[in-house]
Amino acid sequence: MNALMQWIDERTGLRTAWRARMDRSIPSRSSLSAMWASMIVFAFVVQVITGLVLWMYYSPSAQSAWESVYYVQYQVLGGWLVRGIHHYAAQVMVAMIGLYLLSMIFSGGYRAPREFVFWVALFTGMVGLGLLLTGDLLSWDQNGFWATQVRTKFLTLLPWVGGDLFKLAAGGPAFGHHTLTRFFALHAGVFSGLMLVLLVLHQYLLHRAESAEVATAPRKLWFWPNQAVRNTAGWLVVAVVVGLLMSQHALTGPKHPGQPAAERFGIGLGAPADPADAYAAARPEWAFLGLYELTHSFPAERIPGLGVSWQVVPIFVLPTILVLFLLAMPLVGRKPVGHKVNVGVTAVLLIGVVWLSYISVSKDLVSKEHQTALADGRIAAMRARELARAPAGIPVTGALTLLREDAKTQGPKLFKQHCASCHTYLDAEGNGIAAENPSAPNLHGFASEAWITGFLDPKQIREPKYFGGTAFKDGKMAQFVTGGLKELLQDEELKPMFPKLVKALAAEAKRGPGAKAPNEDTTLMFEDFTCADCHKFHTVGSLGNAPDLTGYGSREWLVGIIADPTHTRFYGSKNDRMPAYAKDPAKPEDNILTAEGVGMVVDWLRGEWYEAKAGE
Repeated sequence: MNALMQWIDERTGLRTAWRARMDRSIPSRSSLSAMWASMIVFAFVVQVITGLVLWMYYSPSAQSAWESVYYVQYQVLGGWLVRGIHHYAAQVMVAMIGLYLLSMIFSGGYRAPREFVFWVALFTGMVGLGLLLTGDLLSWDQNGFWATQVRTKFLTLLPWVGGDLFKLAAGGPAFGHHTLTRFFALHAGVFSGLMLVLLVLHQYLLHRAESAEVATAPRKLWFWPNQAVRNTAGWLVVAVVVGLLMSQHALTGPKHPGQPAAERFGIGLGAPADPADAYAAARPEWAFLGLYELTHSFPAERIPGLGVSWQVVPIFVLPTILVLFLLAMPLVGRKPVGHKVNVGVTAVLLIGVVWLSYISVSKDLVSKEHQTALADGRIAAMRARELARAPAGIPVTGALTLLREDAKTQGPKLFKQHCASCHTYLDAEGNGIAAENPSAPNLHGFASEAWITGFLDPKQIREPKYFGGTAFKDGKMAQFVTGGLKELLQDEELKPMFPKLVKALAAEAKRGPGAKAPNEDTTLMFEDFTCADCHKFHTVGSLGNAPDLTGYGSREWLVGIIADPTHTRFYGSKNDRMPAYAKDPAKPEDNILTAEGVGMVVDWLRGEWYEAKAGE
């Protein structure tokens, strides 16, 4: 083995170079800075390794990015672990670069002969921020999409070139497939390559500065074992911190027996990005929270005489001044008074950034709108993952189709948008969707036995839950329930038949295609209670006076009345304000809702959607 190593060393010099690096002496003051540098390199190497693994599975397309990340997170063995390590190692690396720069500033480690060491470390930090910015979008979920879009749109604030810069970054006039490919190229190619070059350059400059200091240093240390042991300990610290960050949800969150590791550890995955559904809870990475909050202190109005928005100041002007100040630090700090200025200004800036970040987080914690948006986002993410695990899987049109065609997801949204101006959807405890000024029946449990029983109750029919807010409050139906039906129920022969009538009507809601008509006894009951005097029910009664009760509450019936309540089968000319949402199938562009939209509202009202079974 020694002969082989000697043969390799004679031709490459690797063994000699390694021994020279291990056996060199360093100044004692270099131990901390070298330790920081080593930990940063370690974190970057971890990212390269995990990034290459993720790259093998990742598909940078608007129709496959989220899907490929989902596959890594939930299908690939250990995928959640690789993805979590990659994400948190990046966060830790950027934090360490920031601490490294602060340690050099406060200790004076940016002064001769380490000016270039500091400058390269500064550019390394800027590239690290670039990696965070570009990596945030790659999961193509709601938070990454909307947070990145907001940041990118700041480019449009720049005069003359802003619009072109946005199109260049986004790959077009709006975020889409080309945005993703550009950000992936920047993340995996440009910024990662720059980071590698800067880290190699930094190590070279640090080694050169140490060599220059050794000659005049009053006290020296051997790299091996002193610095090598410290560096190794630093690597362990990085690994522990990354592990704790990956485990934070499992350690502090609610415990769910049987919950898979991919749900408890690592980094979560939000709902697929939806350009048509803005995510109000989108926030930038922690490193940009201070800047994010600072922008709120500047109005969007234009600066008088300049024609540009005031928000140019916090987004472009102040960061540029900060970078120039940091670059000038080694020059300003040559003299003791200059160093004090650098330390003082840095301390003020650090306190300001921490304070602004704290304010941003505090505002979100007490904001009802933000917390509601977060909760809705978590629900949508869980639903997307549930649908992706369904036997049908993810369609070729992408995971977003799962949510857009899901009655459980889209039903309440469409109901709030089109129905909640009049109707409520509230359970007995008051949970659900409340109309601001309810003027139509509460549709929770519509056509169920409980709902029909309440509707046919003389004490309830004129309440807001039923006809209380409608033009039918004093109509024939209300008069019949409070008068004629009340009298009929006093008949000892009809009274026990009433629950059967309710049950038979509720059973109509469950009728599907090809269902058999009810037996003759059931239809005769509708005649006995005089329902057939106004309503049609299968073979009895006729259309034109009141809604057809055949298939009452079924999917087909609800689709019909929502599409066109003025149809003869329903209310006809007696319709009370309810719009026809899909009256003309031949001209869908003229309708309020598409046939698919009407179907999703109906399925949601009926509680018909895919639900994963226990163990799936």
